[in-house]
Amino acid sequence: MSQGELHALGLALFLPRATTTESPFRFVIIDDPVQAMDPAKVDGLARVLATVAEHRQVVVFTHDDRLAQAMRRLQLPARIVEVVRSSRIERSPRTTDDPVRRHLGDARALASTPELPAQIRSELVAGYCRSAVEAACHATVRRRRLGRGEHHEDVERTLEQAHKVHQLVTLALFDDVDRGVDTLPHLDRRDRRAATALPAIKEGVHRGYPGGLHELISDTERLVAEVS
Repeated sequence: MSQGELHALGLALFLPRATTTESPFRFVIIDDPVQAMDPAKVDGLARVLATVAEHRQVVVFTHDDRLAQAMRRLQLPARIVEVVRSSRIERSPRTTDDPVRRHLGDARALASTPELPAQIRSELVAGYCRSAVEAACHATVRRRRLGRGEHHEDVERTLEQAHKVHQLVTLALFDDVDRGVDTLPHLDRRDRRAATALPAIKEGVHRGYPGGLHELISDTERLVAEVS
């Protein structure tokens, strides 16, 4: 058996015993259950944990973001807390709704940090904006393709092949990465500011963004709305 299958088997034995009516504990704590699991099993685990959480508090520790992604995509109730380590090795937890909001929040924090040199600040903000758009595109493509029954491996392979942000936006908009020539005209017809955000974040990561950073973040939010 593979390591992922062994983990699944261990959970299949543990959860029924931990949730019996005779158990005095009203909570379950699981450490890194998705390690080495294939994506289909991660979806199944998310559903199982959501069912257990109807009658028990379920706490999961993991370094793998796939479980959180599955919970969001399947619209299962969960409170996701990210532990952030500072430069002094201090750890602070923060509740995070989804990676798009997290990246945009980090972009705003950097845009409001005048201590950073302007060039570096503009490159970092553009990078977080691009990460927000990429995360939104990934979520859209996974939701659409998995929802119509495609295999997880095929969906992930498609996302890996669309490794540029323009390709990801095209895939999210048209479900066809080969329609890249239609992307900017389509966005321009729907929202001109969303259309300007795409080349801005592409170039800004490498050369910095010369305009207002808070305006770039607002335009990125509009682009996120178009691809979501």
